[in-house]
Amino acid sequence: MHLLYIGADSIGLLIASQWCEDVGINASNVRCLEILNSDRMSLVQGVSLALFLFVIALTVIKMEYRVAAAMLAMAVLIATGVALPQHIITAVSWNLILFLIGAMTLAGILRALGVFRYLALKMLELSKGRAVLLIVLLSLLSYVLAATLDEVTSIVYVSMLVLEIASVAHIDVVPLLMLCVLATNTGSSAMPIGNPIGVYLLFKTNMSMSMFIKTALPLSLANLALLLVVFIPLERGFVRALDESLKKFARRIEAYVTRYRIELRTGNSEARRMLLGLGVLLVFILTIAFNDFIVQELSKLYNTYIDPHAFLAFIPYLFIVMLIGAISMEDISKFVEKAVEWPSILFFVFLFMLSHTLTCTGAMAKLAYAFSHAVSSPLGLLSVMLLASATLSAVLDNLSVVVTFTPISMLFNQIGLANSLIYFALLFGGVFGGNYTPIGSTANIVAIGLAEKRKIKIAWGTWLRLALVTATLQIVIALLYLYII
Repeated sequence: MHLLYIGADSIGLLIASQWCEDVGINASNVRCLEILNSDRMSLVQGVSLALFLFVIALTVIKMEYRVAAAMLAMAVLIATGVALPQHIITAVSWNLILFLIGAMTLAGILRALGVFRYLALKMLELSKGRAVLLIVLLSLLSYVLAATLDEVTSIVYVSMLVLEIASVAHIDVVPLLMLCVLATNTGSSAMPIGNPIGVYLLFKTNMSMSMFIKTALPLSLANLALLLVVFIPLERGFVRALDESLKKFARRIEAYVTRYRIELRTGNSEARRMLLGLGVLLVFILTIAFNDFIVQELSKLYNTYIDPHAFLAFIPYLFIVMLIGAISMEDISKFVEKAVEWPSILFFVFLFMLSHTLTCTGAMAKLAYAFSHAVSSPLGLLSVMLLASATLSAVLDNLSVVVTFTPISMLFNQIGLANSLIYFALLFGGVFGGNYTPIGSTANIVAIGLAEKRKIKIAWGTWLRLALVTATLQIVIALLYLYII
């Protein structure tokens, strides 16, 4: 980091002062600047940045390497004294970790109760054999599930439905599957619970739920409409073939839906459990949406302050408890074990620590100074953050990209170079940039894996033909949106 030097101008002194405040150093602005630019700190900054890039590089090479790479990086940081254990352990957003574990467990329980199977088949019935209507309904289902639950849950169930439709109607499923992936990613930006990026930004920046929804939801809806408007003419040959197949195999599809209805009616206990799960899902969604209001009322009731982010972390567990009876108490342990993506959870923990190390060593302060001189206007910073995160998210794990840029964005916000919209620039860049390639997001990788199990291959060329157009337009719309709000 010797090549990056913070100057003694007003911005440099502000950045140095903010860094000292963040790490707990009581010194003048000039002294803080001297510490940041010292040879020792430059070496420490270089080590922390190199290890972070090492983790990202191994993750790109093979996703299965990410946990081991993060463990190795943390071991080196601790062993060399670059990071102190008592400091980095506090860097983890444990609220986020608790929320993710609970949300994944609840999704696993709802899946076992048949809630998602019921919703998916209802969509199939509502399409009435019309291709455009089925495309719109599947896109809406993908969008709503991603927005209200999470992108992984959405794509798993919608992909299974799409693959089932392919086996019943004998259609080329690849364009429809790709559309559902893109709709899932688009929906995951609407609410913070839909994407780890959103949850991370919500907790890390102490943003209110209402502010997040008010800012992100309108753009997300606009980009869903854009996706459909572009997809239907771009894939008009597929749409015609799908319409013909649905008409040709209408009776087979009707028999499939009727068989499920009979199963639901004859198994009374199963139907009751499914309806209970459906009710819990709807109330869970409403509780998440009105989290801020609920916390305000509870604070008044108990005459004490309740942190809305801390309360949000425990909401999934309240609803898991409500489902005791529909599932046995012994089964909860099994759902925690099987439904939670524990490698991802552990990776998140290490990622928080690695990101914090970049902040406390001053590496992010130097990068922030470089950014501030590259672009001087607030609108320019928004553009740089959105385009940089979108470009990197196309080939890297988008959460890693956002975690890397968030401390810089927070620093810009603290010293007055940008407002809170800079966090949404990261959100939109990370989500819509992830649409570009098959490895751009978790949903993309999951859908491709499910398709490959059915011997269905999605080539990079096929993906890019649709994604390059739609993702680019979504990012352009996001830029315009950030400029006008």
